[in-house]
Amino acid sequence: MVAVATDEWRDALTVSPVSGSLLVVSQSEDTARKIENSLRNAGHPLRVRWAQTLDTLEDSLRNNPPDLVIADRDVPAASRDRVLEACKRLQPELPVLLLGRQPALDATLAAIAAGAEDLVGCDDSTQLKHLERVVAREIARHNLSRSLRQTRARLADFESRHEKLTESTGDAVATVQEGIVVRANVALAKLLGQDDPAKLAGHPLIDLVATDQQGEIKERLRAVLKGRHLGERLELRLSGRSGVAVVKAQMILGSQDGEQVIELLIRAADQLRDAAPANAAASGPAEGRSAFRSALAAPVPNGMTRAALLLHIDDFAGLEDRVGHVDAEALIGLGSTAIASRLGAGDRLFGFSIDERAAIVERPELTSIERLAETLRRELREEIFSLNDREAQLTLTIALFQPGPADVVDTVIKQLVSEARGASAKDGNRVVIVGSSTRTAQAEREEARIAALTRRALVEDRMKLAWQSIASLEGDTRNHFDLLVRMTDETGREWTASEFLPAAQKFNLMRSIDRWVVGSALDLIARRTRPQDTATLFVKISEDTVRDAEAFMVWLRELLGGRQLKRDEIVFEAQELVLQNHIRKARTLTRELVELGAGFAIEHFGVGPSSAQMLDYIPAQFLKFHASFTQSFGDRATIARLSELVEAAKQHKMKTIVSHVEDANVMARLWQMGVNYISGYHVQEPEVVMLSDDPMAAKH
Repeated sequence: MVAVATDEWRDALTVSPVSGSLLVVSQSEDTARKIENSLRNAGHPLRVRWAQTLDTLEDSLRNNPPDLVIADRDVPAASRDRVLEACKRLQPELPVLLLGRQPALDATLAAIAAGAEDLVGCDDSTQLKHLERVVAREIARHNLSRSLRQTRARLADFESRHEKLTESTGDAVATVQEGIVVRANVALAKLLGQDDPAKLAGHPLIDLVATDQQGEIKERLRAVLKGRHLGERLELRLSGRSGVAVVKAQMILGSQDGEQVIELLIRAADQLRDAAPANAAASGPAEGRSAFRSALAAPVPNGMTRAALLLHIDDFAGLEDRVGHVDAEALIGLGSTAIASRLGAGDRLFGFSIDERAAIVERPELTSIERLAETLRRELREEIFSLNDREAQLTLTIALFQPGPADVVDTVIKQLVSEARGASAKDGNRVVIVGSSTRTAQAEREEARIAALTRRALVEDRMKLAWQSIASLEGDTRNHFDLLVRMTDETGREWTASEFLPAAQKFNLMRSIDRWVVGSALDLIARRTRPQDTATLFVKISEDTVRDAEAFMVWLRELLGGRQLKRDEIVFEAQELVLQNHIRKARTLTRELVELGAGFAIEHFGVGPSSAQMLDYIPAQFLKFHASFTQSFGDRATIARLSELVEAAKQHKMKTIVSHVEDANVMARLWQMGVNYISGYHVQEPEVVMLSDDPMAAKH
């Protein structure tokens, strides 16, 4: 009976799926792959990376930190200590597990004493199940700890911002606790004729109210504490040094240090005695547009670039539905204050409508204005606005236009409003560039910026390789991988090839990138000396390299130093249309690569005007079909074309590869058609290959 209960308890014990990335430090990549397969088979979409050296580990911890580190038992004890030290030094909150053989209690205690979270094994199914649960536990705990730190930091940031905004805003604000003013800002002090807001602290709020209204305000304070009349405007007569200030005030219930407080808010527009708004944003929509027209038509100062921004607050109707019209308008006011606080001293803000503001901004360069727009969008989205025990987040859609001398002001306004509202209705929370000249200039600057990032990454050795599996449909046991290039910028963000290669191609960087990839691939092959570590690597070369074939072959031969390549270790690949555009150089290049011992593949095959005829000219071993064949796999004409080209490949004794396979049914159909290999997210998503000059084994 006890045994049955125990079995039932075991069966009921489930592990919630966790995601993220693991870094396995070991002498052999097999360990990382074994752990990855076990965790993925258990339903955890985890990415497992492999680090063979301490340098590789530290590089990953600095630039692309994982959620968990596992140090294998095949790493010498001294190296394990260095792994633990590096993790605690570079990522103090990162959990580390040690991988041991037949973990026992005394070994587990020793691992924990050394600084690890636990000791796990991977030799049998029981150990793998234990490893799975420990990994899930540690990643979940790590995520919770990270979220807590982020929440605390955001809370401190929000409190700091709220305090700064309160001090700098033109709205008069006082915090009242048990009827006593505990804090007042400069605007309130000025309204009451005081030179120092600290002098108002400690005074009963009633003492600041005109005598004939004190009874009414006492009742309103009691009602607000009970949750009534929250945020409603009331006419308030405040007694100041220079007389009575007639204002419209709101009382908002809040908390401070766990105690209930009332925020007394008097907007700048409601300070009837000094009614001039702090900036044009407080004026009515019509008045705001008129002032905006005049400011936009004024001459631009020498050496400055002027741009107009239309700031549209997304989904105002939804906000009204959630909190009501009065509170929604009050929240928009808080958002407007937050926007104004982020503008420069010379920037001007104008009111267009309840949910729209316009700004005229002048900077030496347009890029600075674009960065300001992006900062406004991002920071407003991250801020939480509190009103009447409710919290709300606002998002902005910003239209940006750099008007020229020939632009008509009314046309500019119409375009700005139309573009901002259209983008907001579609998805919102983004910056829209208005005007073809502005968009073109922005695109060119962005391409130049990305090219400069890429150039620096090459010089500073911040390029990386990623691999994607190519799976055999005919039982080939040898591993085949596509090598993809990635870049890490100065902030540690990792860029995929599609994000930076177009700019690199435009700015003539592809030859350098190709040579870095080829050199890194050959280095990887040279360092994998054991039979189980070998694999066939597919390496892409660009049109620039094909065009510069003679110089590339001179460089490659010098790099090899007379050594021959192996066809089953490296396969160069170029796109079919590139080869057709440079058919003579392509034919010479491929023949010389094959003579050196390498393999060759035609990539993006099947879309050229004479794909089948290409097979007679290029001595390829592999054909990698264009993604359109899988994207249109249900089309009969596509299937017929694919079948025809697969048959032509068989006649030329070339292997076929179909990419972008994401469906098991498509994979089965391809097998029936005689396709040799497939790749895509159904097989394996790309993973980073960590490279280093010195294997850890050589250091000990």
